[in-house]
Amino acid sequence: MNCKLPITYMVVLFCFLSNSQNLLDTSTWTVGSGSVTGFTQNGPTSENIRELGYNHIGEQVVLWKAIPGADGGQSGGWNTSYLNINHTKTYRLTVWLKKTNSHDGNSYLGCNSYNNILELNGSVNNNPYFWVGDLPKLDRWYLLVGYVHGSSYSSSVSLGRIYDGVTGEETAINVKDFKFKDTAIHLRHRSYLYYDSNVDDRQYFFDPRIEVVNGGQPSISQLLRLNPNSKLFLTYDDAGNQTQRLYCPDGNECVPTFDSKQSQEHAKEGIVKTESTEVDSKALSRSVMVHPNPTKGLASIEIQSELHSKIEFIKVYNANSSLLQKLDTQNLKQELEVDLSGKPSGIYFVHIHFNDGSASVTKKIIKE
Repeated sequence: MNCKLPITYMVVLFCFLSNSQNLLDTSTWTVGSGSVTGFTQNGPTSENIRELGYNHIGEQVVLWKAIPGADGGQSGGWNTSYLNINHTKTYRLTVWLKKTNSHDGNSYLGCNSYNNILELNGSVNNNPYFWVGDLPKLDRWYLLVGYVHGSSYSSSVSLGRIYDGVTGEETAINVKDFKFKDTAIHLRHRSYLYYDSNVDDRQYFFDPRIEVVNGGQPSISQLLRLNPNSKLFLTYDDAGNQTQRLYCPDGNECVPTFDSKQSQEHAKEGIVKTESTEVDSKALSRSVMVHPNPTKGLASIEIQSELHSKIEFIKVYNANSSLLQKLDTQNLKQELEVDLSGKPSGIYFVHIHFNDGSASVTKKIIKE
């Protein structure tokens, strides 16, 4: 499904899955604050903000942001409205979460069914949570997955998982599954930040889903949507100098583009040469300028016009090689704008890949 929009207005409201299996209607997520249709805020309105931001693959979307108050307690998130369900079927509940600043408080993914939820051993759980705790790393998206099985489910094995939004790998965190009582007719999704008294913390939520597990639901791989050709891995020495760069051009095995025999000067230029084409790499790098650099938020990328037709994509990464944004290249102007406002201070990278196989250019941006 094509969701490309001009860079200034690139707002993608959950257009990434054409699958209509999601029983939750997230079209009510508009920029604003507090509850919306289908989602009742957890905590005061001031702790529940919806704003434009970027998901795990760099698409600009509407995020639900939890902003904790100093008193702890309810710190943001939601309870959805109750949905009608069939207690003989299995339902999968998912959400993307990202926490920033500190591990104060706890993140939650849970469900409820008017006290009609059972542990897999058959005992009643009137306050069921698939998972409560700290996400493995700050400032990284994770996909949380939990299951409520049909009332006849007899296995003691939980299928729920938490997946890393960068690598796609399962984490080591245990997630509980549940099953319905045979009297269950409703189900709701709930996800929170709770007991966080650090007012500088933020927790972001994206794409909550409830789906019947009937073979028509998206696979976990489809939910993760990790594109191998968006992986750019960078390593640094203790002084912060780039020492190695790994690039995965088309999903094949990633290989280092710099080895120990090449100079730091080449590494700083950030150029990948191909075996088939000789390129004046320094001249190519000079054809792309970033200013102001350092920047407090906004930076412009100036690209010589003769290169515009050769550009396949332009992507922005943080220092952990996580994709933050893919810039629109359909209507290129002399300058493109990168907005790092609201991002932590540090090093970011703009990666420009050319479609003629000649080379690629990576430019460093320092955010003050």
